[in-house]
Amino acid sequence: MLVPIERMPMLNNDDLSRLLAATSDPVRLEIIFLLDNQDRLNVGEITSHFRLSRPAISHHLRVLKDAGVVQSEKSGQEIYYWLDRKRVVTGLRALADKIERTYLPDGAL
Repeated sequence: MLVPIERMPMLNNDDLSRLLAATSDPVRLEIIFLLDNQDRLNVGEITSHFRLSRPAISHHLRVLKDAGVVQSEKSGQEIYYWLDRKRVVTGLRALADKIERTYLPDGAL
């Protein structure tokens, strides 16, 4: 279902580019799937699911955070991460809606 144009969030091309770039990496996509199945995880807990170093996972988490895909909060010595489902879905839906609005029935753009 199309969202009425007046209710659709503004589509910032830079933000959308970061979102798509962040989610295009296979490791980051696996982190997204992992966080989608969990409430919150710290770097060590995330790292335990991969054959990568903690610094490598931290790098991927930083890219995801910079793109707004994940959020984080420090608790004691640990930083916990969770998926920002609303931001991801909103960004992807806005892209799909924009593409759908430009599609004409005869296939012409």
